[in-house]
Formats: sequence, C-alpha cells, structure tokens
Amino acid sequence: MFRFASMQKRFVRIVILILGVLVGYSCASQKKMAKKAELAFSNGEYFKAVDLYVQLAEDEQSKYIKSSYESCIAECYRHLNESKKAEVAYKKVEKNKSTKDKTARYWYGYFLLKNEKYEEAEKIFKAYKKANPKDSRGAAGIESCSLAVAYKEHPTRYIVENVKALNTKFNDFSPMYSDNTFDVVYFTSSRVEEGVKPQINQVSGMNYTSVYEARYDRKGKWKAPEKIADSTVNSDFDDGSVSISPDGFTMYLTRCIQETGKTKGCQIYTNTYRNGSWNSTQLVEIVPDSISIGQPAISADGLTLYFASRMKGGKGGSDIWKVERGSENSPWGRPINLGSEVNTPGDEMFPYVRLDGTLYYSSDGLPGMGGLDIYKVVKGDDGKLQPVNMRYPINSSQDDFGIVFQGNKEIGLFTSNRKGTRGLEDIYSFELPELKLAVEGTMIDMSTNKPIIEGDVTLIGSDGSLQTAKTKQDGSYSFKLEQYTDYIVIGSFEGFLKKKVGVSTANISDDTTFTQNLDLITMSKPVEIPNIFYDFGKWTLNESSKTALEQLGKLLEDNPNITIELGAHTDMVGDDNANLLLSKRRAQAVVDYLTQKGYDVDRLVAKGYGESKPVVVTEEIAKMDSLFVVGMELSPSVIEKFPKTSQEKANQINRRTELRILSTDYIPKPEYFVRQKRKMGKS
Repeated sequence: MFRFASMQKRFVRIVILILGVLVGYSCASQKKMAKKAELAFSNGEYFKAVDLYVQLAEDEQSKYIKSSYESCIAECYRHLNESKKAEVAYKKVEKNKSTKDKTARYWYGYFLLKNEKYEEAEKIFKAYKKANPKDSRGAAGIESCSLAVAYKEHPTRYIVENVKALNTKFNDFSPMYSDNTFDVVYFTSSRVEEGVKPQINQVSGMNYTSVYEARYDRKGKWKAPEKIADSTVNSDFDDGSVSISPDGFTMYLTRCIQETGKTKGCQIYTNTYRNGSWNSTQLVEIVPDSISIGQPAISADGLTLYFASRMKGGKGGSDIWKVERGSENSPWGRPINLGSEVNTPGDEMFPYVRLDGTLYYSSDGLPGMGGLDIYKVVKGDDGKLQPVNMRYPINSSQDDFGIVFQGNKEIGLFTSNRKGTRGLEDIYSFELPELKLAVEGTMIDMSTNKPIIEGDVTLIGSDGSLQTAKTKQDGSYSFKLEQYTDYIVIGSFEGFLKKKVGVSTANISDDTTFTQNLDLITMSKPVEIPNIFYDFGKWTLNESSKTALEQLGKLLEDNPNITIELGAHTDMVGDDNANLLLSKRRAQAVVDYLTQKGYDVDRLVAKGYGESKPVVVTEEIAKMDSLFVVGMELSPSVIEKFPKTSQEKANQINRRTELRILSTDYIPKPEYFVRQKRKMGKS
C-alpha cells in the first residue's frame, strides 16, 4: 500500500513536469508564430499572415490578446478584398469593447455596404460619424446607403456585359486598348498557365500577375488571350496595369518586385514598341524606390502622367498624383497631388485619361454604391474639379475600376468583382446606345383647329443641318434629331403666317420625342388670340396674359414684314358706349405692352369693337353647348333666348381679342436687325 501511494505521487510529479514542458513549448511556439504573423503583416503578405492569425486566435486564451489577433484578421481580409469574411471579422472586432481600433466600426459599415446590407450599414456609419465627426468617410457612407438604392432603381442607359472570352476563375483586370484601332487589348491577369507551376504571391494569395494580349478575329470576337512572351514586359514578379500612348508605341506599366522578408513596393516602368516587339523596360524616375507607386495613365500628348500612391503629402489612403514635363524628351517634374477636389481620406486608384483630357478614376471615399466606384472628373460652375459618379450599371456594390474608352465613343471596358463574375475580378464591356431623339407635331389652322395638309416644315440645326418635309393627311410631321444640337422648326403654308419653334437636345440624356404643334394664323380673316384676360370691367392685362403676349411678340419676330390690327371685343352686358370705350382701351393695352417690349408701333393698330361684332359659331364652338349651331351669330337677341348657363358661355365667347393681318409688305426698321444680331450672338 505504501509502495503504491509512493508510486502514485511519483506519477503525478512526472505528469506535472511533462505538462510544464509542453506549456513552455506551446508558449514559445505561439510567440514564434506571432512574430511570423507580425512580420508577414508588416510586409503586406496578408494571405500568409491571415492563416497565422486565425490559428493564433483559436489557440489564445487571453481575451485581450485574442482581440488584437481578431483585429489583424479583419485587416488581412480587408486587404485581400474578401468582403464577406471581412464583414464577419469586423463585426467581431466592433463588438469587442476592449479593442483599440477606432476605425473598425467604419470598416464594418464599409463591408456591410459592399454586401448590400444597407439598413445595417447606415446605422453603423451614423454611429461612426457621431464618434468621429471630423472623418468625412462617415458622412459619405451614410449618403452611399441611399445612393446605392437610388442608382439601382434609376440606372443609366449604359449596357454592361461580362466579356467571358477574356476572363478566368482568377483575377483579370485593368484592360487597355493597344492603339486607336481598338482591336487589340492588353490586360492584367493572375491566371495559371497550363503546365506551368503557379508562383503564389503571399500578398494576394494568387499567382503573380502578368500582362496578357487579346485580339479580335475576323468575326469581331475575341481570340484566346496570350501572355506577352517578351521578358521586358513580364517578369518573375507582379506586372500589369498598363497604359498605352495613343499611337500604340509607348507602354507604361506597374512592376512590384518582392524579396523574402522585405517590402520593395511597386514602381512605374516604360517600354517602347519597335520592329514588331517591345524593347527593354526602363524605370520611370519619379520618386525614390522606397516609395511605392503604380497604375500609370498617360495623357494623349504624353506630357502628363497620372498614377496612384500612398506617399506622404496625400489626403489619407491611396491618392491620385501626377507628374508633368515640357516635352517627351524632358525629365518628369515633381509629383503633384490632385488635392481634395479629387482625393479623400479613402482610396483613390486606377486613373485613366481620355483623348479629350477628361480624367476618370476609382474611389471608395466618395459617396457611391459601395467599394470602389468609377468617377468622371468635370469642372463645376465655379471652375473647380468635381467628381461625378458613373452610377449603375457601370458601378455596383462591389469594386469597379480600370475603365478605358474607345477614343471619343461611349464604348469601352472596365473591371469589376460584382456578383456574377466568372472569377475574382472580371473584365466587363460597356456601351451607351445612341439616343433616340425626335421632334414631331401637327400643323393646324388656328382659326378652325383643323390640320393643314401638304404644309411645309423646315428643320434647321446649329450643326449646319437642314431638313424639309410636307405634312401628312392628318397634318403631322416628324424629324430625327442629333444630340447636343439646337434646332429651329419652321412651319409655313400659303395664305398663312410662318411659325417658328425652338428645340434643343443639349442637355438630354434619355430617349426623348419633343412635341411641337405648329398653329398657323390665316391672313384671310381675324383670328382670336387665346388666353388674354382682363379684370372685370377693366382694361389692365392680367399676369396670366403675359405668356400669350410673348407668343404674339414672337409672331412679329418670325414675320417681320407684317402689320396687324389688334381688335378687342366685349359681351352684351352693360352700356353699348361704355363697352365700346372699354374695348378700345383693352386693345390699346395690348399695343402698349408690345411697344414697351421694343416692337415698332407702326406695325400695330388698336381697334375697339365693343359688342358690335358677335362671334359666328364654328364647329369647335358648337361642341361647347348643345344650343350652339354652326353658322349662328351669337348676337344679343339670340343669347337672350338661352338659359343662364348657355348665356354665360356665349358672353365668354364674345369677350375676345383678335388679330387681323393688315399688310405683308412692311419694311423693318434697323432696330429689328440689331435685335436679331444680338439674339444670334447670345445663342
């Protein structure tokens, strides 16, 4: 019994000793792994680091240390752009009250937005903004939650499609046309070539990227892409995000050289196409090699080079910078940050310059749909640069970047990792269909409201175009229009005054058909001018009459050789003499208004008729009351026999202002031509 107890105590001591050794070994192993993870993270090797941190977090007992590992895991997933895993990871970090990462809440909202959880994202962004009021990203995130929904509900006219022939299950991105024929495209890919052992980049976890080339075949379809074999373009490291000069002979590309355990970063290189191949790659000396820059974009004249960098002097994350030179043989000047008009505390990346000099780039710091959105830089009314979101379907809730256009056409390619991609990042095509713009209407005899058949319609465009047409049996006409053009439509017919109307497509962004009816005034009889009103028993023109009088003024402008009589008529109510005087004053009020607007008084005659010329019922008037018969004169003796409601209608019809053509041979005074010249100058 004693021997057994003694052996039992000895066994316990041995177990304790063994456990102590194992615990010591485990702690040493944990520390070693933590150092490896920390080194990998600091070198940007997030793919390598995340696996280490996940294992460390699983084995860690200390809540405080575990929370620091979870923060690193979230950061790794953010840099690896795995939005779903990042959302889950940041949720853990955000809920941990002991965390010291003040931006974790922002990134949690950021990935909720990317994953289209808008209500949850908005709550998180609001909480972040309240805690960090000086960080503009909070307000941008809140606005993005609304914009994402609005942009999707009201998409632009762009047609977007996945270019399946160019894409694989890997990363395929940053397309660039080789020249202005647009039948060859270069792009960057991390695809694994058949029979070639993949070289895994510990930063991304993917095969190192290379530049590929794809060409159109005779049927206008993409041939299978091929890796550019020239070693001056592709190396053993990450190569890509190229920019090509418009003539196709100069390439700018990004190369990221890596050494084990060291951060070398990325630099921009240039290459020249000669004798059917790319020649030696040369480093573009812009910044010291300790500073990482990339994603070049060369201007059409070759004198400005845009790029992305996180160098000091920026606005937060990655910024858009530029360097300039006086000639193609001159050295580049110092880097210039594009400033807060373009850059934000977030990331601005992948610049591109169109032939007209317009800058495009991607940002996740501006209000948008989520992740990186593509923006176009325009000048505002105040002369300052202003980024304009390209909206859905160019942009999505995920990352959209690397846009390129076919010259001045609204056709091109871009990159996205949106839902439905074949791989991790795919190349998409986009095209803005030609707008369907037209003007149509009916030419009508204003006195009878009937269509005019075989009337002449002329369309004059500010682009110098001229079209003519005859109205159809129903009096209708139509013309197709071009975008960004001002037009004048002129209607004319023998025995009628000409009418001109203006139409502009300058600010039209959707399919539009303008309706412009041409109501022509006959020269054979008086025609009522509708919508001219006076206060009861007075001759002062109402404000509501001004629009009709402006149209009357336009009639005088369009027909400078006519003189007209403006005749005012009253109803039968009241004294005859009083009505005659009232009608004269009303007619004169119209003439006075027109002369104040600059129209020659010699062209205008005021005439008051009182109640002496009752209206004769036409087909249109007969529709207003069953007691009105075509050809009936609405004289006092006739009206008195009507019931009260019909009497009121008849009196209203008799109260009118009419226009009558007196002559068509008036010679305009010089002031008319001066006025016309001024108008032409303004337009």
